Amino acid sequence: MLVEVYNSDSSQITDQYSPPPPPIKQSRKSHGRSRSARARKAKQRKEEKGRVGVTDNDPGDDGGGGVIDYEACYEYYKTEYNRTGHHSLDYTVYYYYDVAAGKTTCWTELDIQNKGIKNLSPQLWNLHHLTALYLNSNKIGRLPPEISQLQNLVRLDLSNNHLKNLPVELGDMLKLQNLNLSHNCIKVLPYELGRLFQLNKLELGGNPLTPELLQMSMEVNGTQKLLQFLLDTLEDPDSPPERPWLTVREKTGKHMTFTVMCYNILAEQLATRTKYGYCPSASLSWEKRKELIMGQIRQSNADIIALQEVETDKFYNQFRPLLEAHDYEGTFCPKSRSKTLGSEEERKRVDGCAIFFKKNKFSLAKEKYIDYSMLAIANSEGADDMINRVQTKDNIGICCCLDIKEPTQGARHSKLIILNTHINWDPEYSDVKLIQNIMFMNEVDAFVKEIKGSYNIPMVVCGDFNSTPDSAVIEFLLKSQISTEHSEFHGFKYHGFLKKANGECLGNKNGSKHFKHNFKLKSCYSDEMLENLKYTNYTYDFKGILDHILHSKDSLRTVGVLGGIDEDWMIRNKVTGCPNVHYPSDHLPIIAELELTNSNSR
Repeated sequence: MLVEVYNSDSSQITDQYSPPPPPIKQSRKSHGRSRSARARKAKQRKEEKGRVGVTDNDPGDDGGGGVIDYEACYEYYKTEYNRTGHHSLDYTVYYYYDVAAGKTTCWTELDIQNKGIKNLSPQLWNLHHLTALYLNSNKIGRLPPEISQLQNLVRLDLSNNHLKNLPVELGDMLKLQNLNLSHNCIKVLPYELGRLFQLNKLELGGNPLTPELLQMSMEVNGTQKLLQFLLDTLEDPDSPPERPWLTVREKTGKHMTFTVMCYNILAEQLATRTKYGYCPSASLSWEKRKELIMGQIRQSNADIIALQEVETDKFYNQFRPLLEAHDYEGTFCPKSRSKTLGSEEERKRVDGCAIFFKKNKFSLAKEKYIDYSMLAIANSEGADDMINRVQTKDNIGICCCLDIKEPTQGARHSKLIILNTHINWDPEYSDVKLIQNIMFMNEVDAFVKEIKGSYNIPMVVCGDFNSTPDSAVIEFLLKSQISTEHSEFHGFKYHGFLKKANGECLGNKNGSKHFKHNFKLKSCYSDEMLENLKYTNYTYDFKGILDHILHSKDSLRTVGVLGGIDEDWMIRNKVTGCPNVHYPSDHLPIIAELELTNSNSR
């Protein structure tokens, strides 16, 4: 016999869930009345209380020799909203014809407290929609590891039971915010509990734990201190497999080849416990992360390195000296707020973009720093949102023109343009990302004219664009145009700027409804390669591709790229997100090998 329960006060029905486990049964003798009397009594309860019904023509017979205790059924399913400060809600057990008519359920909390339960039915682990589960004041002696299947649980109450051990799988329930384990027989906590980084309340009183653990849990911010201790004590996973090198085409051997690395290294000031609570302390330590980052750079042996989120002090006192020792030269542009900060100490911590290149292959001919905030002010006439939205974001970019020291015989090109930018991160500001990229390409256009170059000059565009491959930002860069009415502008008023840029900067005619740039660009990672790459940003909240390397179609071609991380390894080792002991940033470096070409080959 199946029972469906719904919240009679709810106006928001989301999903139709699997039927809940069977309600509590009592023997037929305990009622002492006939089947018809029981049916009348059930109907009376429904009429009087508006909450009880049955899903069978014969309400007294469940097909198994027992009957339903309706009051116990109500207690079994009701939500204790009083626990969380909400009002108690009425619940209804459906008639069979209600279920047949398609009525759906909307209950997310289950209370089975104080029932003397010793064992839990496996059917309970099928209720994946639950956000709260109350199993307190029972006689449960073992918590099955299958409880981790309830991935949506936010609150779990296991207090006043007979638990002696906890399954390590409890640490997989990453959405838990409130966990009550008080008054059990628990002597040891699994280190895996430290992975519950969203837990803000952990109750342990009344357990025979060591005095140190109990004392730690009762201190100010005790839950966070205890979780951090457990997480830091958890054994580090073994080293992951090396990322594969993916060959795109064979080198011709006739033209110069070079490698480019693009990498957001995660600024020290941004690597906080607040943002990366799932990371062990060692994984957030700058000194340890710096060694791993430098190790990745040395191993790549890239000819050109484009870095984002490099702090000012660390560029001048760490990265530049270390990389100069490996025959690199570098240039750096901090974010625009460094110009307004009062103290030298504050300015040292402002992050920005850096470009390094090998001195045996290239020399710096010209550079240009791009400040999107200042450009927004300069282009605000007739576009109010340039001030309201764009000017407040202090992202930047760098243009470098490099002279090729030893071009191959007969080479058409002796210069190479390298671009590096870091675009606004906020998904709610996709319009700002687009405007920043339009300004970026405008400035690149002006830069090419300054060096008296042509639009087919070899160019490599690197950056953390904070934009996925299907975004308007990447569409604009690859297709060389974007509709001025594109949905990702969100209807904000940039028409004055777009008209000026479209007409004056790039010379488009006839009032085109598309904003264009004059460069033909291609991604180093084809669609097939992107399938292998999968991630350049790997955190708890987001996993996807945000970093890109593009190149000019007519003068460069991709020879090979660095593939993605081993996803199976990440899953097997339950990696919530980066940084971690093996990956020192929340971003992953991408690398491409490019070859100059004298043809118009794409």
